[in-house]
Amino acid sequence: MKLDLHSRRFWKMIFCFGVVQTLFTMSTVNYLAANEAEIDKLSKDGLKLVLTGSPSSPVKVCKQEECERIGFPKGMHESIANGYSDVSLEDLTGDGIPELILTHAAEGSINTCSAIYRYDSIRSSFAKFKSISKPICNYTLEDSYIISRYRSGAKWHEDIYAIESGDPVLKVTDSCLGCDYIERTVHLLEDKVEHLLVTNDSNHNQRVPLSTVVTSHKAILYKAPSFDQATTMYLVTGDKVILTDFTETESNSFWYKIKYYTAKDKIIQAWISCDELDICK
Repeated sequence: MKLDLHSRRFWKMIFCFGVVQTLFTMSTVNYLAANEAEIDKLSKDGLKLVLTGSPSSPVKVCKQEECERIGFPKGMHESIANGYSDVSLEDLTGDGIPELILTHAAEGSINTCSAIYRYDSIRSSFAKFKSISKPICNYTLEDSYIISRYRSGAKWHEDIYAIESGDPVLKVTDSCLGCDYIERTVHLLEDKVEHLLVTNDSNHNQRVPLSTVVTSHKAILYKAPSFDQATTMYLVTGDKVILTDFTETESNSFWYKIKYYTAKDKIIQAWISCDELDICK
């Protein structure tokens, strides 16, 4: 079959195909800037990232007026296909080189979550931060911290990341924001955690551990929040304790888990009945 390259029908088909392809490409990624959006902040070596507005090669890296277009790796294309289609650049780590941020474009969602990638100058590509294991939602930058705020169930939570050696490191998770007090999880080394209760302040830096004093003459300490789990240890009137957890049992008795420092700086952690504490009076 001979193809007539000069026929109007052929060129009309080519034009229509081009329009459809262009519309499909434009719908894949919703760019926050119609034109090239340059980031003013530069690193010490003059590196600059620029959004190009081209889905096939959405970012270019410029150094000393020489620019190279950088495409997205496979994993980033999968994120975009899953709804993380708003693309932006923002320096989250304070090193002068902006991170590439893919934000989920779902309308009406309380949680607006993002996947964050850093530019790897050695591989000339983007890679996810290994130190971030879950999406960053409704994030803000506050005093060199990245704060991720999100609602899960009926509670609001905050993940608080500090920047260490250029990487965001999860330090604290605060849960039940807006409650009488906040449940805090402190993330330590080697995946260890420590729990405590802190005051309900809007600024995470101003939240302090909750403490109270013993009001009973002899307050028995328990291995678990149950009266049949008594230990031989006890506290006396005026002893100060730090509150680390709480629970209400099926028998409607309320318990606090406490941390107590002895005169020799030994740490005792145990459960105590709420009736023995000033905070419950």
